[in-house]
Amino acid sequence: MNLMKTLTLKNLKLNRKRTIVTIVGIILATALLSALVTLVSSFQYSMIEYQKQKGGDFHVKFSNVKMSELSEFKNNRNIESTFETMGMGFAKLDGCKNEDKPYAYVMATDEAGFERGCFKLIEGRMAKNEDEIVIPRHLKTNGRIDIKVGDEITLDVGKRYDSNTEGVISENSAYENEAETLTDTVTKHYKVVGIMERPGYGMEDYSAAGYTFVTYSDELAAIDNGTKSEASEADTTLTVYSRYTKKALRNKDAVTADIIGVDEKLFAKANNSSVEMSAEESDRFLKEMENAKYDIYMNGFLISYECVFPIDGTFKALFTVAAVVALIIILTSVYCIKNSFNISITEKIRQYGMLASVGATRRQIKSSVKTEAAMLGVVGIPVGTMSGILASLVLVKVVNALSAGWLNFALSFHTSLPALILAVILSIATIYFSATGSARRAARVTPLEAIRNTKEIKIKSAKLKTPAIIGRIWGIGGVISYKNIKRNNKKYRTTVTSIVICSVTFIVISYFMSMAFSVVGMSYASTDYNIGINMSCKKDLDIEKLSELLSGIEGAKDYLVGAGYYFDVDKPEYTKKYGEYCGQLYDDSEDVSQEFLITVLNDKSYDKYASDAGIKNADTGAILVNKCTFDVYNEKSSKYVKEEMELYKYKAGDTIECGYNMYDDASSDDNAVEGGTESSTQDNSGYVDEETINKGVRKTVDVTIAGVTDKVPTCYNGYGNTSLLFMNQKGFESLWADGKSGNEFKPGNAIYSAYVVAENADEYQDTFEKETEGNTEYSQISFYVSNLDKEMRDEKSLFTLLGVFAYGLIVVIALIGITNIINTLSTGMELRSREFATLRSIGMTDKQFAGMVRLESVFISVKALVIGVPLGILISYLLCVMMNRMDDAIIYEPPYKAIILCIVVVIMLIYAIMKLSMTKLRHNNIIETIKNENL
Repeated sequence: MNLMKTLTLKNLKLNRKRTIVTIVGIILATALLSALVTLVSSFQYSMIEYQKQKGGDFHVKFSNVKMSELSEFKNNRNIESTFETMGMGFAKLDGCKNEDKPYAYVMATDEAGFERGCFKLIEGRMAKNEDEIVIPRHLKTNGRIDIKVGDEITLDVGKRYDSNTEGVISENSAYENEAETLTDTVTKHYKVVGIMERPGYGMEDYSAAGYTFVTYSDELAAIDNGTKSEASEADTTLTVYSRYTKKALRNKDAVTADIIGVDEKLFAKANNSSVEMSAEESDRFLKEMENAKYDIYMNGFLISYECVFPIDGTFKALFTVAAVVALIIILTSVYCIKNSFNISITEKIRQYGMLASVGATRRQIKSSVKTEAAMLGVVGIPVGTMSGILASLVLVKVVNALSAGWLNFALSFHTSLPALILAVILSIATIYFSATGSARRAARVTPLEAIRNTKEIKIKSAKLKTPAIIGRIWGIGGVISYKNIKRNNKKYRTTVTSIVICSVTFIVISYFMSMAFSVVGMSYASTDYNIGINMSCKKDLDIEKLSELLSGIEGAKDYLVGAGYYFDVDKPEYTKKYGEYCGQLYDDSEDVSQEFLITVLNDKSYDKYASDAGIKNADTGAILVNKCTFDVYNEKSSKYVKEEMELYKYKAGDTIECGYNMYDDASSDDNAVEGGTESSTQDNSGYVDEETINKGVRKTVDVTIAGVTDKVPTCYNGYGNTSLLFMNQKGFESLWADGKSGNEFKPGNAIYSAYVVAENADEYQDTFEKETEGNTEYSQISFYVSNLDKEMRDEKSLFTLLGVFAYGLIVVIALIGITNIINTLSTGMELRSREFATLRSIGMTDKQFAGMVRLESVFISVKALVIGVPLGILISYLLCVMMNRMDDAIIYEPPYKAIILCIVVVIMLIYAIMKLSMTKLRHNNIIETIKNENL
């Protein structure tokens, strides 16, 4: 056995070229697998760290835990660690502009809480004693209270008391307005030492009545340090944030149910979205949770990210994609590396025959091939693993550079030992499967077959028949080239397959990238503005003042401000075509009430719109947009097609009766009529629930059509297929002048929006936010700014990022394929050196010899491209068809540049490899080559 190993090692040294090529293939395959598992590990680690920062480093939050019960958590074998917070109480904030959040909620914690809670410091430092405090940033941006680091504040901290229920209100309950007061207040003085981002949902509920202020607790620090017992403050209530062990995390429902004292099976069923509970089980579960020992909050995202099994959500998709990519890598690598071993067997076929003739067993010969694979793997796998890790590090940096500004978190480089072990195991499996078939083949070789060496060529003479046109055009060289490719079809099949795989992948991914960028461009091409602003406010806004704000900012080339009000029109005058369309949707269009949106524009935008539409005296009424595009079902093609149609028969001078409802709403007095009735139709989405409508008082108003057009105003972003009317503020106000419609109050809850064409959208957004953030004039308004230029850049960056991964995969697969092609062609040329020497000895000139080699290159390239290019076009077309199921706007256009580049690269690559091999053979001595029996 030692002799066989020595012989194997000597063969590897003698055939250095083939050995190096095979090792390179193994290195590339291992590097791909290592890079894949490292990137998956890095992404998982990054998501976990991001969620810890966003939501806190805990799995389950337990509220209303008595100090005396804290030891039960610290001694629980299912809990890895805990940190605690203590609610100090609420304090009224003077000057807070958010009426639903008028308090500061003072929370105390220690070093562990500051480190593992979701307190992201953006200025200053964390509190170190009980006289220091950290405040949230949204106190300024949302509450409009500007407190700076270094300021000293005084808070009257107490409990929220509900006079209706005569009980204390919990920390996360919404503000009860006039129904609550603060009791048992204690005056506290603090120095602000830091400003943090808003704490995550697990620490500050979105509906919470107070902004979270965090101070230090000497008491909690003393308990954690062991210098104070929990029993000394037995009645103090804490919130315990627990982190489960890995084992407990896999059984989180059972562990949590046991701690809070509820039925485990029922709790697990309630937390499993794929299992439906009966009404009886739901009622029983709610009763059990009402009587549970503690209130809980589960940090679901962190649990799903850290819990390896069962795999759920984001990582289920990630691991599935990774498994598919790994399978592609293994199959491609096995195919290519296997070819190297097959070539090795072919080269040493006589050697194996001689070994068999002197007594070597099949097992020994098979072991020799596997030993060769092991030796190659010992060199290739470590180098490939390190190369994969290095490539992952580079990719992480590239990803962070491309995603800066739009990805919510930075990707962190992270290596996982289990993941790398998995990559090594997969690499070993790849080498094993690559060598197994060749080992069996070598073991079956008999001495007689080895001497004849004809097993590789099994082909009928009919298949070697050469088309006459090849001989007429290219002569004897062309005939020999054609016959050689037919004769060695099995060898060249690997080369052709490698080229086909690379060509198809390159064409498809190139098409996907070009299509993705064109779709992004199309989606934003329909908008003629680059800044969109939505506004919400409980009171009516003056759109002319908003216009002054927008136009006063440098860089505004054009703008539009609108206030949208929803109305409904009973039995509108449909055109025949639109009426039939509505009939398809609602069965009987005559009984349907059609929704209209009246948008009140600022004067400048309205005058320009009326002028562009050619409508005179537009101040006296409304402009109707009477054309719209719909998705109409075509029975012949059995698919939806886009169709533009006129909507109504209305013309200038006609009147539309628009209806709306007046209903009770005690929460707002802005537009209230006598008796506490608010004139409002719906919420900001335009929706009115049936109960409200039934309770409301129906009102109507007559709107005169000043003109009809098929265009919307410049910079206007429409609301789906809603019927649109546009008015100026003067015309809209006139509808309610002098008590028209029997009511002097117009509908409330307008949808305010603005659109700006800015020279530089980024600079305009920055200036706008600075103008409004600290301005008390806009303190009651919430602004939501959309920067379309940035959104388009972000989408393109996302596809660029996908392209980096996709093209990176292509490059490595192509490298594996190229090493395989080099190995196949160069070794094939060497094995045919006796044939070439014989041809030259009977009179073939160097020119004819070169022509023959070039023809072989052409034949191989053409065969591969004839298969690869059409297949790539077909798959890219199918991809387009799939995308068109979502959007018919995509017109297929073959990726001509990618196809041409693919053809050129393939021909040049094959020719270069054959040319190098041919140059080497030219220098061989003809007689010595013919005498060489080892070829």
